[in-house]
Amino acid sequence: MAYNYQGQRCGRPHVATWAETETTLAAELMSGDQDPRSHATDVLERALAALPAQVRAVAQIALRADAGYFAGDLARAAAGHGIAFAIGAKRIAPLWRLLPGIAADAWTGAIDMAGTDVAVADYLPADWPPQTRLLIRRTRLDAEQVSADPRSRRRRTLHPDQRALPLEELAEAEGIYAYSFILTNHDVSSPARAAAVEHWYRHRTSIENVFRDSKLGAALRHLPSGYEQVNTAWMWGALIAADIAAWLHQLTATTGTGGVLAGHGTRDGKAMIATLRHRLINVPARLVRHAGGLVLRLPPDHELLAEILARLRALPATS
Repeated sequence: MAYNYQGQRCGRPHVATWAETETTLAAELMSGDQDPRSHATDVLERALAALPAQVRAVAQIALRADAGYFAGDLARAAAGHGIAFAIGAKRIAPLWRLLPGIAADAWTGAIDMAGTDVAVADYLPADWPPQTRLLIRRTRLDAEQVSADPRSRRRRTLHPDQRALPLEELAEAEGIYAYSFILTNHDVSSPARAAAVEHWYRHRTSIENVFRDSKLGAALRHLPSGYEQVNTAWMWGALIAADIAAWLHQLTATTGTGGVLAGHGTRDGKAMIATLRHRLINVPARLVRHAGGLVLRLPPDHELLAEILARLRALPATS
């Protein structure tokens, strides 16, 4: 436990998830002041080892990571395993200097994000894989969308020249843009492919669903002890609970449009722990004897438990 940059005394779980199933593959508990990049490569190796062998054999594995993991070590490790990566880049001075050199016709509209454009630039940090390209996203903002507080997250995405302006002068600027930078070895050779990679990378925030379930449904919103071993066990208990909820959803959901699972919750059809707890776990029932056997009698409108028991019985035996 240590004080982070916000003055909070905390530990920080760093988690690698399997995006399609929203289950945890690997995790590391660090203190609030530790740099997550120091453990990123190890977490990646453990995440790959945790993937089922059948998936590793047939699937093209891809990695997307936030700017907190902006490190050449992680990119090289991913490339060494043949993994296509997209890693957020910190907004450092060399990246801002690239913007004036991007032609006006080099920008293409982003997918499902109004007022947003995407462009590709040649930028290769030292010790990164040679196929790495820089993907730039800009989103047009109104002055009313920008806070006067220099610490606000959105204001930090502005170009430094605009970031330094007071709100009155910023409102008179010709165009206000928020920028994000992504380093990737994906194929971004055409505008359509660049937009597709940016759209895929944007959905890395699905990991927030895992954290939300772990915090609200499984008590990861706090760590109970000053001892690292106790807190690590607590973290894994919460993450395993979130995984069990995800597996239960996989067992009870149906496949909807585009192969997306539709289930019993409000998060794009994905059931959260609180929903499954109400509909599956905290279900009153009676165990009665009938015709020489035991029968579990459920209350009306609680078919989910019977459905999941039937699906569990239908699973193939493990070898």
